[in-house]
Amino acid sequence: MKRPRLAWLCAALLSVILPLSVSVLHPCSTVAQAARTVGTDGRDGQDGQAGRQGRNGPDRTVRATQNAQTIEMRGEDGDDGYWGSDATHPVCRNHRRPSHDVQAADGGDGGDGGRGGSGGHGGNLTVYYEDLDRVRNLYVRADGGRGGRGGSGGRGTDGCNCNEDTWEAEICSDGNCRTEHYRCTDGKDGRNGRFGSNGADGGVGQARLIGQRASLPGDRPRVESAIATLPTTPIDLSLNLWETRTGAKALFADGSVISDRYEIYQGRIERQFQLLWASDLAQDRVAGDLVLTVNDQGDLDIDLPEDLWFDAERTDSGTLTTYRVRSALLRSEALQLAFGRPSGSGEQFELSILDRAGLSDVIETRFHLRYRVEEGERRPRYRTRYEADIPSELIQQNHNRFTVKLADLPIDREYLQTGSSVRVELVVTRTYAGNSAEQTLSWNGQL
Repeated sequence: MKRPRLAWLCAALLSVILPLSVSVLHPCSTVAQAARTVGTDGRDGQDGQAGRQGRNGPDRTVRATQNAQTIEMRGEDGDDGYWGSDATHPVCRNHRRPSHDVQAADGGDGGDGGRGGSGGHGGNLTVYYEDLDRVRNLYVRADGGRGGRGGSGGRGTDGCNCNEDTWEAEICSDGNCRTEHYRCTDGKDGRNGRFGSNGADGGVGQARLIGQRASLPGDRPRVESAIATLPTTPIDLSLNLWETRTGAKALFADGSVISDRYEIYQGRIERQFQLLWASDLAQDRVAGDLVLTVNDQGDLDIDLPEDLWFDAERTDSGTLTTYRVRSALLRSEALQLAFGRPSGSGEQFELSILDRAGLSDVIETRFHLRYRVEEGERRPRYRTRYEADIPSELIQQNHNRFTVKLADLPIDREYLQTGSSVRVELVVTRTYAGNSAEQTLSWNGQL
């Protein structure tokens, strides 16, 4: 709503530095036509704060007996939002027919009202029973709290009015005079602040029913542990099974407030997992976590880090799963290839590839070659003259060193001339124990 200060600043500088009779180029020509404010704009009101959210009702665990019980688990009401404050009035002044357009001061906007706080949710109820009919002895109040009302907006203030809408003045410079017309624009009225939104009502609590006398232990369906420090002793996992039903209101005492959907206990799954590490790669060198998850069918899922490539054997016996890692290596180490020093020239030119991690005796390695030659005299550029997978029999491997002799490949001899500028791109595929990854190597130079 407020106008830019640049026009006001330029006008103020002109009125102080230059007498009105002097004719000059306006120093703020980009805003020379902007009207100057007469008076002071009203200040906007402040927005109201949001109301406090209601606390959730407490969760409760009870046993259904032949005695009547009243169980209070209601959520707390949210507080109302605070009102926005009123705007201040502008300071109005009359203009004195200046040699420029003027704008009367604007009114201020009222502050917006704060939103109401949300109501707290009703607590959840766990009921142990031996006779389901005794759940009727429980009178439950697990309703959610009401949301608070939004605050009212503050009042805006009216803008100032001009004492004279138009006028004219004679402007003379170097003996030449002209009549200029000027105007005053009334200030804008400020708007009233908006009402804040009402807070949402809290949800109704839900019941869980367990048809046994003994207390149900907590479950542990997911375990995440660092492989480097994973113990060799079995890890316990468990999952409590629940069935969702409707009709809770008919199970509890008349007048109870609780969600009609409830869960009833259906049994428990217990599993164990044991990791046996037999790889030459030290277990404490493996970064990342092992993640174990048991589902409601009793299946155990094992998730290992992507950087770990391994050959393992899984054995399931009763509730125990044994995972024996026979060999393993790190994906990051499998991709530590680099070009070695080239040798020869022309058709005798050879490229060597070095495995800096020293794993090539156990990793399968395949190469795809893209061979490009620089051609042309006026505007030379590289053209692809050969691209294909390199047959394994044309790769010489000596442990962790691979050698490719270009003349062994079906490349026309005219593109293997001594002194030719070439670009060689190798896409190397590394595979181990069902895992695979690619690394691209590039070399530019002369044969």
